[in-house]
Amino acid sequence: MPNKKKVGKNRKMKGGAPGDLNEPITGRAATGLDKSLPQTEAIPVTGATPTKNVTGGSSYQRYSDNIYISVIMGIGIMGAVWLMISRTLIRHKYSEVVSYSLMGVAVILSLFLIIFKGVRRIKPQAGIVGAIKDILHVAKYLTVRSVPALLILTQIGVLCGIFYSNADYIFSSPNIPYMFGVFNVITLVMILAQCWVWKDKVKEIMLNVTGPQNPMILPGFILAAIISGVAISQLYIILEFLRTDC
Repeated sequence: MPNKKKVGKNRKMKGGAPGDLNEPITGRAATGLDKSLPQTEAIPVTGATPTKNVTGGSSYQRYSDNIYISVIMGIGIMGAVWLMISRTLIRHKYSEVVSYSLMGVAVILSLFLIIFKGVRRIKPQAGIVGAIKDILHVAKYLTVRSVPALLILTQIGVLCGIFYSNADYIFSSPNIPYMFGVFNVITLVMILAQCWVWKDKVKEIMLNVTGPQNPMILPGFILAAIISGVAISQLYIILEFLRTDC
């Protein structure tokens, strides 16, 4: 008899509740929803990939700017390639105008990118006076940074005017002076060189990426603009006064 009482006490201590120890647990206790029962810690599943809480800003905006710059570069390169194709394989009227216009469109789109960048940098001010100040701030931001682009657009605009006014002669004449092709190639190469320098400047502005500064970049850009201006003037002289010169 004393042994039976001792066993009964041990059963109470181990089970935590009276009754048969082999009785199955049912109801809310079986599903773990009964808060009165002690809860055990969840055992992590091996092989599961832990999730990281990423903090900080997203790089999506920078990635988008890079895509826009690449698309704009593609438009300019397409203009240069089309100029070479249209002078050799597929001749059509206004070929030079179309080619240089594509380069001009690429430069103009890059200016829009800089405008958007300036808009994102400012903190909008309240009222009409504040809006005027914001507009002036963006205009100043664009003017200071767009001098190379404006110089390129000036050259492209003069070229488009020259080629448009002489499109019939360039397309139909079998006797175009040889130097016309030479100066046309020189002009194309010099404008492409200027556009390449401008592309690096746009990346620096939009992506805040500063590459190694070469002291010859600015003098090289100015020299390319001067050579391009001389070649453009020679194209004008050839098309206006030396059409019969072979």
